[in-house]
Amino acid sequence: MLKIRDLNVHYGGIHALKGINLSVPEGRIVTLIGANGAGKSTTLRTVCGLVKPSNGEISFCGESLVGQKTTAIIKKGITMVPEGRRVFPDLTVHENLVLGAYARHDHKAIEEDMERVNTLFPRLKERRDQLAGTLSGGEQQMLAVGRALMSRPRLLMMDEPSLGLAPVLVQDIFNIIHRINNEGMTILLIEQNAKAALELADYGYVLETGCVALSGTGQELLADDRVRKVYLGES
Repeated sequence: MLKIRDLNVHYGGIHALKGINLSVPEGRIVTLIGANGAGKSTTLRTVCGLVKPSNGEISFCGESLVGQKTTAIIKKGITMVPEGRRVFPDLTVHENLVLGAYARHDHKAIEEDMERVNTLFPRLKERRDQLAGTLSGGEQQMLAVGRALMSRPRLLMMDEPSLGLAPVLVQDIFNIIHRINNEGMTILLIEQNAKAALELADYGYVLETGCVALSGTGQELLADDRVRKVYLGES
């Protein structure tokens, strides 16, 4: 579904991505793990058109995304849940969800998706008219995911969905990711919790200083001695 080939990105004099190659097959969960500054978020932002590549190719369902505007990329079916949630704090939960469908005009289907989000996240339904800025961190993360789903994406990209959440809420978020994937959603996931991400993912890539250092199935990377030592804290 998503293919990245020989992708290079520069920030001024910094070579942030150095010829990376990766694929996200339809219906799968693919995760990117690595230290801060490894290029994980830059990869997602480049796919979305928020960062312009120096060279290389990004294709989605056979169509090039390079040079396209972010709004056009979203309309093709790619949505990102950004790091830090980025909900609209002065709007209600319902208004945030409605904004997720801003590019759509299929009103009946929008109502169906609103009901689906409320079923996935009953807490959001309970807080429908509450300002998003007054929600807890976990509730804001649920809202960010729900808002992304309202665009009815074909590929959902998630940047550190468990960041700053209590352990019990982290498990809730991973359960939701698993559930929406089982319903057919393709997911590209960046996650600081490498163990949880690899246990969930069908395939994973380890990024180090802008390069793909390792790749394999989630289980293969969990068993890799280097991954276990550097990213899982095991001796």
